[in-house]
Amino acid sequence: MVNKITLALPSTIESVFQCPNSNCISHGEPVESRFKVIQKTEKVRLKCHYCEKVFSREIITEKKY
Repeated sequence: MVNKITLALPSTIESVFQCPNSNCISHGEPVESRFKVIQKTEKVRLKCHYCEKVFSREIITEKKY
């Protein structure tokens, strides 16, 4: 082993997850999903850029193409 690297979540996550809010504009428009990581500790919470709702990581699923 040469170096240890500490991993951390980015401040935003784009184009990976789909917003669970069915009323979110990201469902009906050709826009890439974007979430702000608002808590990076043990319980990760993500805030949708468009509808501004906050979700736990367990609720958010991968985007289906």
